[in-house]
Amino acid sequence: MKIRLVGDRLSVAFFKMAGIAGESPELSEDIAAAIDRFVAEPDVGVVLVSSSAATRLGEKFRPYLQRRRLPMVLRIPDRHDRQGAAGDIRHYLQRTLGIRL
Repeated sequence: MKIRLVGDRLSVAFFKMAGIAGESPELSEDIAAAIDRFVAEPDVGVVLVSSSAATRLGEKFRPYLQRRRLPMVLRIPDRHDRQGAAGDIRHYLQRTLGIRL
């Protein structure tokens, strides 16, 4: 399974060095379109969305987080993170794996 990233240019550049492809759209509708494209790819298991991109989507991002099937969509911290995306990751992993981290 592959991992994809939707985020700011710096995050995409860093993840690209690790072999993870991504996009850095600016507009909220383009962010949603990029997430939808990655979710539709049959070999993608995880779609990472940087905190700043998720913030630009606002409440439109919530349905992605509430998905109960693969690919899993996770918000990850970036250099602009002010909302504590790390806590979100822990919460979703606990819920998905059924263990306390």
